[in-house]
Amino acid sequence: MLITRVVREGNAVYTLQQLARAIQTYDLTASLDPLALLPLLIPFPDDGADQLIRLITRECSAKEAIVATQEIVEHLKMDPESEEVADDELWLVRQIARALTVYALATPRMTRRKKSPAEQLRPLLSELQSVMTQTMRSTGGTEGRMILGSTRGFMETITLWALNDVQIGAEERKNIADVLFPFLLSTLELCSNSTNGTRSRQAFGSQFPRLVIPTSAPGTSSEPDQPEDALDIIWARMMDLGVTNEDCISQPSQGSLMLLARSPNYAFTTPVLTSFFPVILMSLQANTALDEVLAVLINAIVPLLSQAPRHEFPLDLIVPLAHVLPPLASVHPDPSIRHYTFRVLSAALALAPSPVRVQLLQGLLADPDSSPQMRIAAVGLVKEALLEALASPPGSAEAQRNVFASPALLKTFGPIILRPDPPDLFAPGNTLELEEFLDTKEPLRLVECLSLYYILLLRDVHNRTGIRDKDNLRNAMRTLVDPLKSQLRQWGYDSAAFDGHGHDSGMQLAILDMWLDRVSSSVKDIRQQ
Repeated sequence: MLITRVVREGNAVYTLQQLARAIQTYDLTASLDPLALLPLLIPFPDDGADQLIRLITRECSAKEAIVATQEIVEHLKMDPESEEVADDELWLVRQIARALTVYALATPRMTRRKKSPAEQLRPLLSELQSVMTQTMRSTGGTEGRMILGSTRGFMETITLWALNDVQIGAEERKNIADVLFPFLLSTLELCSNSTNGTRSRQAFGSQFPRLVIPTSAPGTSSEPDQPEDALDIIWARMMDLGVTNEDCISQPSQGSLMLLARSPNYAFTTPVLTSFFPVILMSLQANTALDEVLAVLINAIVPLLSQAPRHEFPLDLIVPLAHVLPPLASVHPDPSIRHYTFRVLSAALALAPSPVRVQLLQGLLADPDSSPQMRIAAVGLVKEALLEALASPPGSAEAQRNVFASPALLKTFGPIILRPDPPDLFAPGNTLELEEFLDTKEPLRLVECLSLYYILLLRDVHNRTGIRDKDNLRNAMRTLVDPLKSQLRQWGYDSAAFDGHGHDSGMQLAILDMWLDRVSSSVKDIRQQ
C-alpha cells in the first residue's frame, strides 16, 4: 500500500499529505485499516501523518482506532526507551499527543452499550497518564508545548461532545469531568515549565502599577494559540463541565494551583495559601510553575501590606519563604523572575513582626551561603524596614514595638553594614589593587551601605536609633567612611579631575565618592547642632 511505502521508504514518490487529499477526493476511506495503519503513522515523524490519523479516526471504525492506539500506548509503557528516541527527541511526546487526538475524535463515535462515556474514557486516560508520569518527568520547551496543545484539543472536543450530545445528561457530564480532572492535573504538573505564561507579570502590574514599564503597544496580546492561552482554554472547558474553584482547592497540587492562578477574579486567602504552601515551596525549590506560583504569592501577600491594622500573616509561611526565595531572586536567569521574587520576599518580610524581620535580614546579610547579589539587595530591604519604622510617630505604640526604630538597629546591623566586607579590606597594611576591588561586588554593596547610612542620618531626626550619638557617629566614620576615603586617595582618585566620562571604574569610584561626601556633610551638620 502507498501509505506503508511512504512510511518505510525515505524516497517515496508521494507524500502523506498528497495521499490524504487523494483519499478524501476519491472517497477511499473504506479501504483504510486502522489496525494496520495507525501503528505506522502515530510514531512517524512527518507532520503529514497527523492529517491521515485524523482522517482514519473520523471515517473508519472508532473501536479499531482506539484499540490500535491502546496497543501503541501499552508498548510505550513497556518500552519507553526505544532506539528511535536517540534520533528523534519528540518521538515519545509526539505519540502521546497523537494518542490524545485519536481518543478525542474516536470516543464520541463509539457505540454505547454497557459502558457510559465516562467509563469508556477512564481506562484510556488512566493508561496514558501512567505512561506520561513514568516517562516524561517534568517536560519543558517544545515537548511540553506539544502536550499542552494536544490536551487543549482533547478537552475542547470532549467538552463539546459532552455538552451537545442529547444522550449525555448532567450526571454523566459530571462523571466525565471527574475522569478528565485528575488527568488534567497530572498533565499540567508534567508540563509546568511549558506554559510560557504572563500571570506573574500581570500580577506584578496589578499590585505595583508604578513600577511597570510598558513593553508593547496598548491592545496587543499573545496569539490565541500560544501555550498560555491553551491553558486558559483548557480551564474554561473544565468549568463548562462544572468543575469549580472549590474542586481545585479541595485537591492542593501543582496542577490545581496553576488552574486557580488562571481563574478569573479568584484571590488566594491566607487559609487556602496555607493549604497549598507545601506545593508552593516545592515549586520554588524545583524551579517549576514559577509563573503561576509567583502570581499567586504576589496577589495573596502584597495586598496585605495596605491593610490597617496590618494582617497577621503566619510565621510558618514567612520564615520558609525568607529562606527559599533569596536564591531564586539572586541567580534565576530571567531578570523578571528575579525582580518578582524579590518583591515577594520584601512583602513577606514586611508582614513579619519586627524582631523576626530583624533576625531574617541579619541572616541574609551575614550568612556566608547568601549570594553576593542578595547581600547587596538585603541592605535595601533593611532600608525599607527602617523607613517604615521611622514613619511611625515617635512614642506611638507601633514605634515602641518596632525594633527598626530603636537602638537595637545599630547593635544588630551596624557591625555588618557600617564597615567593609571583610572588615580589614581597607586596613593600612592590606595592599588592595583597584582592579581587584572593582572585580568584586563590594563596590555595589558599599554604595548601598552608604546610601542607607545617609538616609538614616537624614530621617532619624529624633535619634530613635541612636545614630546621632557622638560615639555612633565616631564609630561609623572610623569603620567605614574614613577607611574608604583613604583608599580612594591611595588609588589616586581625584573627584575634581573626574568629568563624568571614561571607564566604568572611574564611574564606580565617583559614585562612592559622591555618597562619601553626602555622608560626611550630614555628619558634620549633626556635630555642629
